[in-house]
Amino acid sequence: MKKILTLLFSVFCIVANSQNPVISPNEKLDYEIYYAFVTGAHMTLQTETVNENGKTLYHLIAKGNTVGLIDKIYNIMEDYEAWTDPETLKPVRALKNVRESAKYKRYITYTFDHDAQTVTSTNSGTHKIPQECYDIVAACYKIRMTDMKNLKSGQQIKFDTFFGEENWPLVLQYVKTETVKIPKLGKIQCYKFIPVVEVSGVFTAEDALSIWITADDNKIPVRAQMSLMVGSAKVDLVKYQNVKFPLNFKN
Repeated sequence: MKKILTLLFSVFCIVANSQNPVISPNEKLDYEIYYAFVTGAHMTLQTETVNENGKTLYHLIAKGNTVGLIDKIYNIMEDYEAWTDPETLKPVRALKNVRESAKYKRYITYTFDHDAQTVTSTNSGTHKIPQECYDIVAACYKIRMTDMKNLKSGQQIKFDTFFGEENWPLVLQYVKTETVKIPKLGKIQCYKFIPVVEVSGVFTAEDALSIWITADDNKIPVRAQMSLMVGSAKVDLVKYQNVKFPLNFKN
């Protein structure tokens, strides 16, 4: 279950002022994560601006935690945060804070030096990174700044990220535009993507993981769904605040 939650968080984590035309200050997105029709976790994505040493940075926050019966069994909390340049969204630093009951705790900070093309982890030391490299949270906000209006089926969006203590290419393959129904909000037109991932003991096939992003100027992720070796898991948007443009949900 822990591995499933981490994968779903990383897909969604699949900014704030006039320099960014897409994302409003203090935007907050709330999600519920379902496993086999049971609400297993909650997740939030939130943005804010902060001032550090006279510089404005975007603070991007992704938090998730198990709830209900799943929480009694696993008791997982996962936080990912990034402080980024307001124009490029390249991270200055990032952190990962994961707790699973009293058995497992991991707090790691990452310091990025884009001129030297390095990132230093408090867990694994210094690593070389590509010129354009993001942590997983900043990458998912960067995706929302991509022009998607003229995408063709099979076309890919790619970003280099540093995730899981290694360089990891984040690749989304566009499938089609379709209307999806989000139970607590209504129907809305979305771009459907398949993250390009390796088939493993978790996934049933290369297209087992899908994500839907609103086909409007906000480009907000509203759903992610994965087919697993046993059952399935899904993330749905349940609440949103301070989005840049109106969301056209319909009954």
